[in-house]
Amino acid sequence: MLRNKLIAALAVGALFSSTSCTNLDEKLYSSVTDEYFQDPENLPSAVAPVYASLRGFYHHENYWGFSQVCSDETLVPTRGGDWYDGGKWLQLNAHTWNENHPHLPGLWNTPYTGIARANGLIESLTGFEQTEEIAQTTSEVRFLRAFYYFSLMDMFGNVPLVLTTKHNGDTPASTRPEVTQFIIDELEEIKDSLSDSPSYGRIGQGAAYALLAKIYLNAGVYLQDGTKVIDPSEAQLNKVIEYSQKVEGMGYAVYSEYLETFKLGNEESNTDYIFSITYTADDPLGNHGNSWGVHYLTHKVKGVEWGVPSKWNGFSMMTDRYESFDAQDNRRDQFYTEFETEAGDIIQHEHELPLFDANKTQGVRLMKWEPDLGSIGVTWGGWSGNDFPLIRYADVLLMHAEALGRKGDHAGALAMVNKLRTEGNRFDSSSPIANATDHYNQLLSDGKVSSSIDFILLERGWELCWEGVRRQDLIRHGKYLEVWQNKQMENDADAFELRTDADGNEYTFWLPSKGKVSDGTHRLLFPIPPTQVAANPNLNQNAGY
Repeated sequence: MLRNKLIAALAVGALFSSTSCTNLDEKLYSSVTDEYFQDPENLPSAVAPVYASLRGFYHHENYWGFSQVCSDETLVPTRGGDWYDGGKWLQLNAHTWNENHPHLPGLWNTPYTGIARANGLIESLTGFEQTEEIAQTTSEVRFLRAFYYFSLMDMFGNVPLVLTTKHNGDTPASTRPEVTQFIIDELEEIKDSLSDSPSYGRIGQGAAYALLAKIYLNAGVYLQDGTKVIDPSEAQLNKVIEYSQKVEGMGYAVYSEYLETFKLGNEESNTDYIFSITYTADDPLGNHGNSWGVHYLTHKVKGVEWGVPSKWNGFSMMTDRYESFDAQDNRRDQFYTEFETEAGDIIQHEHELPLFDANKTQGVRLMKWEPDLGSIGVTWGGWSGNDFPLIRYADVLLMHAEALGRKGDHAGALAMVNKLRTEGNRFDSSSPIANATDHYNQLLSDGKVSSSIDFILLERGWELCWEGVRRQDLIRHGKYLEVWQNKQMENDADAFELRTDADGNEYTFWLPSKGKVSDGTHRLLFPIPPTQVAANPNLNQNAGY
């Protein structure tokens, strides 16, 4: 199958993973012959290194971690001495990071590695006879390059737009609107030349349409200078609707049971995954996602054996977000509040989760992705084979709903939410709030929302929990800089306190700064790694850092 060919090719692509991430002169194809590219069987191996950079996105120290831990969904509390890690997780949660945060280089280097590989392959492919297969593969690689720039622009704002392997490493940064426009232009140009029925794990037309819808929905952020958030224009909202409708006509569908979406057995035929990262339970082709939050003693959850051998007991769901899920919402099935040890003891996970000195069991955990029993016996880290969705069909339905709501068509917006809820059985039909309009009216009456747009933000949180979109959603809705759990206007703790370790030695323990709630609009972007600023004389640090 083509998926197996791509996975095999990714294993080859992994050979390139150790290449310096800042080397945008990377050339991988200089010795490949014309005959190699004329054989369609070889194209998956050619494109695999470009896909390989996607694997770094679903990582707690990369795009996923910055998207989640800086939001109101995910918390990595200190548990005794565990997970303090120099304060790096607390800084993300409290919005007090600076340019020296240790994960920033990976956030920058991962997409630029993909861009370097894409540039090299595009230049090689354009030198050969343009068969239909080569033309389609070129469009596929251009999509991936555009996506990598999307991630950079989303996180950093102004970034160097490097489109060739021939440069001196001193390319000035293009403005955020310029990078955004480049991405739009690329996607508009290639969208119809992509496959309308790609093999699983490969890029097709649906991915291009969905990413265009996402960019236009966030145009009020991305076409600004990085410190402004305005509403998207009516023309931009019309584009969201246009591209959402294109996706809706392509045969995608949500699953009738929420957790079926994330089952290993459904991956190769997944009707909800439009653009996903493929993994296998192997080193280095797997991911650690099912290791991050699970308690060390966990043997079974809801009667299911937790096969992941590496259990980190770190990441947990924020209390307020967990408690926002209605008891009748079937999407609560992704959480668990107790587990069974190998000895048969039942241990509870308390809902309440403080930022400091949490005990080992505090915090609701997730079992959204089915535990991969194939990872048993694999090296440290679990290396699960669960694939990760970058864009789901459910996301497209909710983008469509939000665009309608922002245009003033609140009935149409709620009808789109109902489409998701009904087709996906998100609530039992007997529930008084199964219908989105009824649920919205209840929350409106309770003062928990003031518009259908507020309601759709809640729905996105319930549907897309821990899928790496929460930071983006909060920024677009103007809520990212606001108060939430553990990010309070007044913090009773000082910035630092002295503590004593087990050997009696005093050390400085970092705490969020008192009185800070996202201390300025510069928090809408992350600082550029200082090594990059030092290496490029034409690259300036983002304001505020």
